Amino acid sequence: MRSWMNVGKIGAAAVMTAAVMSYGQSAEAANGFLAEVPVGDWSYSAVNELITAKVVPDYAVAIPEGRVLSRLEMAMIVDSAMKNQANMTDVQQAALNKLNNEYYYDIKKLTLLNRLDNLDNNQMDKLNNQQAGETFTKEEKAGLKKAAALADKLSINGYARIRNDHFLTEERQADGSKKLNRKTRANMVHIAVNSTYKVNDNWAAHADIGYRNSFSGFDELRRGDGRSPSENETGITIDGYVTGKFPKLGLDAKIGKWNEWNIYGWGMDIDCDFSGIQLVQGKKKFKTFFTGGQMDLWDGVKNKEKVTSLRFFYPFDDKNDINFGTSWSSPMTSRYQDTNGRHRVFYYYTHAHHKFDNNWSVRAGIINSNAHRDQDNIEVAGKKTKKPGRWLQIDYKGAKLDKPNTYGITLDYRYEPALSWPTVTDWCSINSKFLRLGFSYVPAKNILLDTFYTWQRDIDTNDRNDLYRFQAQFFF
Repeated sequence: MRSWMNVGKIGAAAVMTAAVMSYGQSAEAANGFLAEVPVGDWSYSAVNELITAKVVPDYAVAIPEGRVLSRLEMAMIVDSAMKNQANMTDVQQAALNKLNNEYYYDIKKLTLLNRLDNLDNNQMDKLNNQQAGETFTKEEKAGLKKAAALADKLSINGYARIRNDHFLTEERQADGSKKLNRKTRANMVHIAVNSTYKVNDNWAAHADIGYRNSFSGFDELRRGDGRSPSENETGITIDGYVTGKFPKLGLDAKIGKWNEWNIYGWGMDIDCDFSGIQLVQGKKKFKTFFTGGQMDLWDGVKNKEKVTSLRFFYPFDDKNDINFGTSWSSPMTSRYQDTNGRHRVFYYYTHAHHKFDNNWSVRAGIINSNAHRDQDNIEVAGKKTKKPGRWLQIDYKGAKLDKPNTYGITLDYRYEPALSWPTVTDWCSINSKFLRLGFSYVPAKNILLDTFYTWQRDIDTNDRNDLYRFQAQFFF
């Protein structure tokens, strides 16, 4: 009987090498080799059915409910089952083939690492003779060991992105008529290199460096005031933070400065530069997120908005989850909120997700706030709608970076009153409502092409401000 506290006969060197081989950029990209398989993922029920049927060699006990496995552990189970296909029914083989497709590259890494781990020093010397014609000197071997030790601790990933965004905006003329103008939002290349240094089993240090170069204005749009460059400015972004965990407490921590991009965020999509601390508590399915610090929304009005957020996440099963919570943020003049008082704006929200099958899923959310209108600009702020924000998103299939020729289609509706919604969601204007149709495609492994068109209107004036995008991304 195999205990769930063990991962088999893989040596420490193999496991650490696996960490280097894993990477984590995603538009549904392949997860890192040592990344956790999310609670509620379909893989758990699939392998448990095989284990319960006693067709998985060396595995006699099903995975306990709430036990979280890494992709490495899951790959070991699937690899073991693959060796016993002859004793499986057609239904069991079909389930196993689906698992094998999901963890195919993880199993390949597992096989390679086992081979490397089984090589003893004599075999390594023999390999050196075969490849280089001579063995390494003691000094060379010592240097290789140091390099290997560093490789065990350091991992690097990133992407290169070419983005072209444009607005089609209705602008009012002196005679009251409207004129449709085309305006560039982003016309740039963006390169990001993200490095992680593993300090020990629980803590890691991260340095994320990015470079943006605008093709529209070149150096005259260079950001030089210490803030991050916007989408159409040239400049460098530098983020540094640490991540760690306290296993006995079931607590994960993130401290420093990072780009916060999250479809759940403070309850809605969010994209900002964040400085502060984020704590995640929860050993099983239910998780609590505490985030405190300040965010830069790149709106040019106020650089740092103080924010404290408490949100909760619960996946009922592999098809349904709910996300809800509250946040307290500095009032923002860019959102027509009163900044004279000392109060923060209180937001409250809920967000649900349902997966119909392997192709279709839907997300829906609602958010509101107690924001007061800006009294210094009451002529404008007094006319702004103060209603709950809401959104509905339907997804079909999904582009997977590790699977060429996969694609995804998204239909998105948003209603975002400035007084109720603290962020500019998905690169759209403040105080807007819109319908967006998007398409993404993976022509080759780690290459993503995506485009969308957004039919956008101001909530109060109904002025048109459509946005469309063409983008290519290359992940490494």
